[in-house]
Amino acid sequence: MKKIITLAIAILVAATSFAQSSHRYTQVYSFNWQSSLPIGESAAFIPNMCLNGADFNFTFFLTDHIGVGVDFAWNLNSKQTPPQVYPINDNAAIYAAVYKTVQNIPMKAQFKYLFNPYSFVKVYASAGLGATSYVVNTQIQEYQFSDSSWGFLMSPEVGILVPFGKDVHWGANAAVGYNWATNKAQNLYFNLGIFFSVF
Repeated sequence: MKKIITLAIAILVAATSFAQSSHRYTQVYSFNWQSSLPIGESAAFIPNMCLNGADFNFTFFLTDHIGVGVDFAWNLNSKQTPPQVYPINDNAAIYAAVYKTVQNIPMKAQFKYLFNPYSFVKVYASAGLGATSYVVNTQIQEYQFSDSSWGFLMSPEVGILVPFGKDVHWGANAAVGYNWATNKAQNLYFNLGIFFSVF
């Protein structure tokens, strides 16, 4: 396994260093499947990895290296616990399963730095600021409890752009980032998708 990882890193470094493109990107649009892992108080409510998510990103490059843009994402996490007894008051209780859901919608402006604008495989880092909507729902039989909030969001991210060929507008992209918000909506997210570039 270590040999495979080492080989993959070596190929990526070689592609980044030696495979050059004759164009730099002026705009990039990406569409991604997003998975996320709750962290902190979010994980206390539902610790599972969330596989239901999507992301859209747009970046306009002001220079070879520096870009600004926007990012919109959505993910829905859920968990069902087996039936058990829940007291309602001193004289009554119900036996039921519990169904929990968390819906997270982060929206942010991004500052992006492209390390190697003329390489075939492009590597970037970004910092995002914005807001996130966080909706928590718990259902026990016919009883439902819900709470929603908005919070200020900060989000660092690193990723790569890999075109499908030299000087081709389309390609694959991958990214990993961290959402931290004042309303306790914290998660580590992973994007995998396709992008379209404008030279």
